[in-house]
Amino acid sequence: MTRLMRGMQTGLALGLMVVTGAIAPAWAEPSPVDDSTEILLDSLAQTDPPQRVLPFTDVPPDHWAYEALLNLAGVYGCVSGYPDGTFRGDSTVTRYEFAAGMDSCLSVLVNLAQQQQQARDQEVRSLIEAMEQSLSDLRELEADLPTAP
Repeated sequence: MTRLMRGMQTGLALGLMVVTGAIAPAWAEPSPVDDSTEILLDSLAQTDPPQRVLPFTDVPPDHWAYEALLNLAGVYGCVSGYPDGTFRGDSTVTRYEFAAGMDSCLSVLVNLAQQQQQARDQEVRSLIEAMEQSLSDLRELEADLPTAP
C-alpha cells in the first residue's frame, strides 16, 4: 500500500470512524463556526454552553486530530467509536463506516440549518410585528394632527 493511500485511509478513519451501523444521533448543541450562525448563537446564549467531552480513551489531547474529534464526537455527536470506548484512529475505515459517518454528520448539518432558519424566521416575524406596531402608532399620531387650513 502506498504512503498516500495509507494517509488517506488514516484521514478517513480519523474523520469518520464509527461502529458499523451504530452511530449515535447528535444531541449536543453545535459550537459557533462563523458569522452565519449569529442568530443561532443568540438563542444558544440563553442556554448552557455545549459540553466538549471526547469519549475516546485512545486519543491523547496532544494528538493532531484531537480538536476535530472533540467537535465531531463531543460537540456534534455525529462520530462514535467502539463499544470499548476507543476510536482506533489508525485502523482503516470501510465504505459502510464512511457512509454511516457521512450520513450522521450530514444529518447534524441539516438539523443546524433548520434551527438557523427557524431562528431567522422568528426574528423576521418579530421585526414585522414591530414595524406594524410602529405604523399603527404613526397612523394614530397622524389622526391627532390638526388639519391644515
